[in-house]
Amino acid sequence: MTEPRVLLVAGGSGSIGSAIARLALSQGWQVALHGRDPEKLQGRLVALAPLGTIDGFAVDLGDDDAAEVLVCEVAEQFGRIDAVIDCTASGPAGITGPFPETSPEAYGEFLRVSVGWVQRLAHASYDLLAQQGGTLIAFVSDAGIYAAPRQALIGAARAGTIGFIRNFAMEAARDGIRAHVISPSFVEDSDSARRMRSERMAKAARRAGLGLPTAEDIAPLALFLCSDGARRMTGQVISVNGGLNA
Repeated sequence: MTEPRVLLVAGGSGSIGSAIARLALSQGWQVALHGRDPEKLQGRLVALAPLGTIDGFAVDLGDDDAAEVLVCEVAEQFGRIDAVIDCTASGPAGITGPFPETSPEAYGEFLRVSVGWVQRLAHASYDLLAQQGGTLIAFVSDAGIYAAPRQALIGAARAGTIGFIRNFAMEAARDGIRAHVISPSFVEDSDSARRMRSERMAKAARRAGLGLPTAEDIAPLALFLCSDGARRMTGQVISVNGGLNA
């Protein structure tokens, strides 16, 4: 009997991470769900546990060794990791809004917990992914692809993640590892959408001819990229925006 594959979803207690975990369980994956808030993470686990094998891992991204600790704990629990999907979205105050109003003291910390986190997660999981020919997927935002006001710092960090994954994919392919970036813009019913002003979401919805995506629209793409059906694909940057950007 083929041993079930193991998926690590970092930032899995959010809306997109939870949707990915839910679909993965329905497809027979075992899921390691990461979250920073133990209470929120536990709530997700209670809801998802009836669907299959899932366990939670509460690790603070602010810790210097967070990626290594997370990967080590998941590997100890499940014995393998076949795919890693990073859905984390974090950053200190002072990184959004008009650039003159941002806080220079926050710049370095934001890079550390955004592009730096993805780099550390890729490094920590590399050997495990290479054992089975696994997949690494990083989520960014369209600010890393399309220029926009008030997004100078966000765009720089997301573009940095895109550049890292594209170059990483070329090298890691030699060890059978695939890597991709998924780049949503505005996502309906997401945590970030709830933090935005309603008129801003409404304006984006009017511009998106296909309608703004939901977490459930994005999850199938993430799981496809981790599947054997995408075994010849790597280094792709895929925007999911309902026609908002093209």
